[in-house]
Amino acid sequence: MRKSNWIILAVLVIASIFFLWLWYYLKFDLVDHPRDLILTILWWVVVLAACVGIHYVEKMRQRNIRTAFLAPGLIYNSEAGIVRLEPTGSYVEELQRMLSELQYTFERPDEPNQKRVIFTYIVRSDKFSDDGDTWEGEVVRVANPQDPQPFNGREQLAVLLKGLK
Repeated sequence: MRKSNWIILAVLVIASIFFLWLWYYLKFDLVDHPRDLILTILWWVVVLAACVGIHYVEKMRQRNIRTAFLAPGLIYNSEAGIVRLEPTGSYVEELQRMLSELQYTFERPDEPNQKRVIFTYIVRSDKFSDDGDTWEGEVVRVANPQDPQPFNGREQLAVLLKGLK
């Protein structure tokens, strides 16, 4: 989890401790009422839901950062920026290197000029770990976005991107 997510979790725990102290300080613990238990359970459900929500949003943000746009001779990623390929370079190897070096920061480089760059493929990596040993996702041809092609590993991705030079 990101540092900011840990900070939010710490604030929720500190707030829980503060509310518990306030509960006893205001002598609400002397009142025996079923709402006490319901209120406690409700609060911890809110804390748990916030933690699950933060985790889900962070996973979706990381998936969006792993998305790469391919054009002839270059790759664009929202964190790495524009990466130019060598004439003998491989898109799969460069994508693997780029995804391995991602830090998932909040800083974004400049976007490419859409009038000069025409993207042909979008590579969405749902899972990427162990320097590409685990690599799953889909390739979308910009000309036909309704037909995404799933891949599972470097070899399948290389086959899907074979026509791009």
